Amino acid sequence: MFRSKSGFKAPYHYLTMLAISEFNEWKVLVYSPGTTIHGTHQFSEAKAKEHALTIARDYIHGVKHEELPVLAEAAWVPTGDDDWLNWSS
Repeated sequence: MFRSKSGFKAPYHYLTMLAISEFNEWKVLVYSPGTTIHGTHQFSEAKAKEHALTIARDYIHGVKHEELPVLAEAAWVPTGDDDWLNWSS
C-alpha cells in the first residue's frame, strides 16, 4: 500500500525541493527530470528547508554553472497526496 508523507515543497528554478517529516527527523530530496539528490537527515523543519535550499543552490550554480539568479528564499507550501509516496506493507 502507498501512503503520502507530510512536509513541504518549493521550486528552485527547474528543481523541486522536498522537506518531509518522518518520526523525529526530516528527509530532504531535491529533484528534476533526470536528477535526484538525497540530502542528509535533519532534526528540524527549518534546518531541512535550509539544507534543501543549499543543495539546490550548490547544484545549479556550483555543479551545473547555470547563469540563473541566486534565490535567497523559497516559497514553501505543504505537500499534497501526490508529492511523496512511501511503500508500506
